Amino acid sequence: MDHLPEEEKASGGEVIDQVTRDAIKLAHELLDRFPDLVKRHKFLAGGAAISSSLVIIAAVAIARRMRRGQTAQEAVADITEEELETPKNEPRQKKNNSD
Repeated sequence: MDHLPEEEKASGGEVIDQVTRDAIKLAHELLDRFPDLVKRHKFLAGGAAISSSLVIIAAVAIARRMRRGQTAQEAVADITEEELETPKNEPRQKKNNSD
């Protein structure tokens, strides 16, 4: 299922870059695995759209796994519904600016 319109058919707004497009596509791939979770987070007339916060949570979960060395497809396959429902707030690592 293609969740993003082609640029020629886009309804308006700015065109997103390829990295962002890939992240959103992966997030939707992940969410396709959990239809009940998606149903709980749909809104607009009759559930026409998924909550953007759920898409962001999915994208962050994928990015965290990829930073730990997993491929995109491994991350999508390994993330659980529970991880998306109760995301953990991992502390950010401080950059060493003593160069």
